Amino acid sequence: MTADAPTGGQRPRRLRTRVPYVTLALLGLASVAALVLGGVTTARQNEHAVPTATPPAAGSAAALCRQPVQKPAQEPWLAGDGSAEQVWQQHADEVAQPYIIGPNGWIFWSDYIEQYASQAVGRDTLSESEIARWVDYYGSIRDGLAAQGVEFYIVVTPSTSSIYPEELPSWMQPLRGSTILDQFMAASADLPVVDLRQPLIDAKTPDVNLFSWSNSHWTDYGGYVGWSALAACVNAMFPDAPGLRVPAVSGHEVIGDFNEWASFGVTSPGADWAVPIFSDPLQEVTVTDKDGATSTVPGSSVMDASKLPLSTTVPDSWTGKSALIVRDSMGGALSPYWDQAYSPTWQVSHAYTGFADFPKYRELVAQYKPNVVVLQLAERHLINTPPPGASY
Repeated sequence: MTADAPTGGQRPRRLRTRVPYVTLALLGLASVAALVLGGVTTARQNEHAVPTATPPAAGSAAALCRQPVQKPAQEPWLAGDGSAEQVWQQHADEVAQPYIIGPNGWIFWSDYIEQYASQAVGRDTLSESEIARWVDYYGSIRDGLAAQGVEFYIVVTPSTSSIYPEELPSWMQPLRGSTILDQFMAASADLPVVDLRQPLIDAKTPDVNLFSWSNSHWTDYGGYVGWSALAACVNAMFPDAPGLRVPAVSGHEVIGDFNEWASFGVTSPGADWAVPIFSDPLQEVTVTDKDGATSTVPGSSVMDASKLPLSTTVPDSWTGKSALIVRDSMGGALSPYWDQAYSPTWQVSHAYTGFADFPKYRELVAQYKPNVVVLQLAERHLINTPPPGASY
């Protein structure tokens, strides 16, 4: 298994984000900013309704791609009495650090990165108009690609806090409510979007971490579990054979500790980076990296975000189709399966942290002429909405 330490937080370009590795002086201002953001958050929360959606028909492609969005047992940020914000401000110094640590040692980004902590509990959400902009934007991309005969699907890879919310700090537990991803999924019934949260939650066991306790990414084994659900969904979306496959595995092994917060002096709970053990080897992959160098690597190799843009080929792809994959660092754990499913693949980074840098789908399709376009988007990036009227 070839495994690179996953790349960490991307450099954000939105005012509500924190830029990694700022000075201590800037960190000292974070508690002041939190007070301002608290007022903004309260106003924004009042602009949106609790996300609800009609359950998809049993056996439909949508039913394989998403669970119906249910109203949570609590909505503390919609209560309007300000008590949730008061609790938040009591912990402002803790949230002002780059990270927060749960009772069992799990480490999460704070609001230092794309309001991660506020997103995790639903303190920071989007207005109905902002959610509509996301839906309209992706709808225009879907329709534009369909007009060119190009398949398109979206994979929203969840944050650790969506799969292991119980590992957030104890004081945050009563504050958990609807999230931006809940809003987006409830509004996106006609989009080819895959919600992997429930399959990953259902697959959790004490024996293996699907997401790392010392890294903001899922482990390679978590990516395999996610792929298993993704393949069933995509094959239902596009039923023409051949489809995506799920390679058999005989188990998993832990290969190390990729502590994303080591530079902040945070101690990891230990090695937990689990990888799948494949029953049969995957095809070797020929990779051409961003510098134009070509090499052949084992099929289980992860295409880390630091290596993008890159292209891959295999002798006999599962689908016989080519794919443009627009992705971030969360796509690393899915890359071994994309590399087997499509040939060639062209894997490029998106920059969903500021609309000026959003991917130009029309230009990319004209350049690569793929049969399939895949967007893999980390959940936390949904906070960075496109402007009104953005389209394919």
